Amino acid sequence: MTTSFSHSQVKTPSEEKWEAASEPDYHTNEDLLYPYSPIPYFGMYHLVKIPIGRGLVHHVDYWGEGKVTNLDRVRGFRRSYNVNEQFALVSKGHSKGKQIPNRIPVVSVDDSDTSSYIRDGGVKTVTISTGPISKRCAADVARIVNASEGLVVAYGYSENSDDIQNLERELGKKGLYYGAGYELPADLKTQTEFSTKMVFADARSINDHLYNLVTGGDYINAVKTVRSLDDNQGSGVCRDVVSRLVSQGIKNAMSFAYKLWHEGHKDIVEDYFPSEFQLILDQKRIKLIGNHYNQALKLDANVDRYKDRLTWGDGKDYTSYRVSWRLISLWENNNVIFKILNTEHEMYLKLDVNVDRYGDRKTWGSNDSSEKRHTWYLYPVKVGDQQLFLIENREYRQGLKLDANVDRYGDRLVWGNNGTVADNPEYYGFIIQPWQ
Repeated sequence: MTTSFSHSQVKTPSEEKWEAASEPDYHTNEDLLYPYSPIPYFGMYHLVKIPIGRGLVHHVDYWGEGKVTNLDRVRGFRRSYNVNEQFALVSKGHSKGKQIPNRIPVVSVDDSDTSSYIRDGGVKTVTISTGPISKRCAADVARIVNASEGLVVAYGYSENSDDIQNLERELGKKGLYYGAGYELPADLKTQTEFSTKMVFADARSINDHLYNLVTGGDYINAVKTVRSLDDNQGSGVCRDVVSRLVSQGIKNAMSFAYKLWHEGHKDIVEDYFPSEFQLILDQKRIKLIGNHYNQALKLDANVDRYKDRLTWGDGKDYTSYRVSWRLISLWENNNVIFKILNTEHEMYLKLDVNVDRYGDRKTWGSNDSSEKRHTWYLYPVKVGDQQLFLIENREYRQGLKLDANVDRYGDRLVWGNNGTVADNPEYYGFIIQPWQ
């Protein structure tokens, strides 16, 4: 284990207490290969570094003391190497006062360096709790964890603490990122002494985790995750996840952008989402252009007996106030919904209560906007490099479309389609552009 070392004959009180302590509890804990529990930290001398060969050390618990049960609360692990101060003893529980099992020594909490004992990137799982996470400690955790398949779990720390900021910063440099709400394997769910945990994983795992948070509608944890990514060199993961959501037509992509926008993270939407999302969420004046026929939506110049106006597609006018719209966003039942306002007439788009022989419904501009049929979902879709949106009515679940036929002016009526629109986004999709 060692080849040579020298050590002063003068021992400190803590060293004497450590030497006199009972041996580690290897009934509760498994005795692993190459621990250094009986050896103090004497400095740089020749050691057998773990892992041996090409595999990974399964688990290192930083500031760990082995599995400790105290007042029916559990902390620590029975099968982990435990990094701790050279003369530290188990501090509580049934093994209090004993030497720490499977211990890898460091000089102190302010001087934690395991490079003599653990190879760079040699550990699959690193946990840490109870002790301070100094910059040096955070750097050592980042050094030992494997970048490709590593997992780091911090138990019992506040999200905004200096400890976590140090850890986030160093792990970000290594390519491991925070995943709010990350599901832990069963053997890491045993820490009942701690009420909080923060999980950091490799880029691929966090990419999938963030994607699943959004598709599952967990926007609270999705916002926390993407915020941390953006602050800690994870822009590549942010960009890739947003690209996947938008290119695959994931309906929740718009709601995710809305939550970011309205929780103080407009810059993230501006940096990673297509520019159309900014136009929508900032309620800018826009044009809604049917992709297939390239016609901009407008309201009729005339009203019916209810003072409503029919909606048309116009293939000639792309600049007048008639084709100016604004999307008014609302949050309801964990989704963003929209009212679609024509700014020339200050009228809201709705679907007719009646259907034609095909089951389709005419669209109208209305002075009122109090009914469910006045509200809409916007679903982003990509057709090649073209960013489009499907516009679906909440009441009747019909997507907008332009009529296949034109009137004598070349205009087309706008309908709610009786049937799915998601399977043909090129035909049913709409382009959103700045009005001017």
